[in-house]
Amino acid sequence: MKRTITYEQIIDIGYIYITPQSERLKIKETIELDVNECINVDIDKEDRVAGLELFAEESEVLRNAPVYEDHLSLRLTDQEVLSTYHLSGVEFQFSTPDHNGLIGFTIVDPFRYNITRKKPF
Repeated sequence: MKRTITYEQIIDIGYIYITPQSERLKIKETIELDVNECINVDIDKEDRVAGLELFAEESEVLRNAPVYEDHLSLRLTDQEVLSTYHLSGVEFQFSTPDHNGLIGFTIVDPFRYNITRKKPF
């Protein structure tokens, strides 16, 4: 699944769309990520993470293209993962032990997101 990523450099805000475009308008609520106040999470009506809004220093990682992306994961840098946080079937990965420096995420519950695992060749 190809994701859309936006970044507004002038105001240091970025957005990563996780669910398909047809499902993006069904947002139930927006919450602040418990472990990082610079990341807001849009939750859809099926309690899935629909997208992430990144503010301040967290948004700066979106200036560059992702280093890795597939149907389950997105990595924005090649930094080592030093902490993780789970929410609604998604594992958020951070470059610091205190959940700062978002470097990517992995959908760990693909069935919840209607994603079938690709079979190896």
